[in-house]
Amino acid sequence: MKFTEHRDSNVFAVKHYEANLVKVNQLTFNKSFFITQFSTESHWPCESIQHLTFEQMDQLLNSNAEVIILGTGEKQVFPDPKFFAHCASKGVGLEVMANDAACRTYNVLTSEDREVLLALILEPNQR
Repeated sequence: MKFTEHRDSNVFAVKHYEANLVKVNQLTFNKSFFITQFSTESHWPCESIQHLTFEQMDQLLNSNAEVIILGTGEKQVFPDPKFFAHCASKGVGLEVMANDAACRTYNVLTSEDREVLLALILEPNQR
């Protein structure tokens, strides 16, 4: 799935998505990662939604985003409700969706200059 060009070339935007391969500007990711408008983290050690930890979620919360968009792979899979409560207690929204929808949503919100973080789980056994 190809994406349209983001208006500000200094902002990280998803340019291309396919199962377990994501292109963000000139970068290519094939392992779980997260991005904001102005930063990337290519070493986010979450391999599946079932193994998501509070430590991994806190990595995302440290970004000061107002919304975290969590892509859970090719299908939408909800994490334990405790993660929603944990984010809410920090004043951050958590939206969970399949990776393709997460990429599209992230691009739309960044085009509105929203403080958003995109975290995608790319499962090793799916490569």
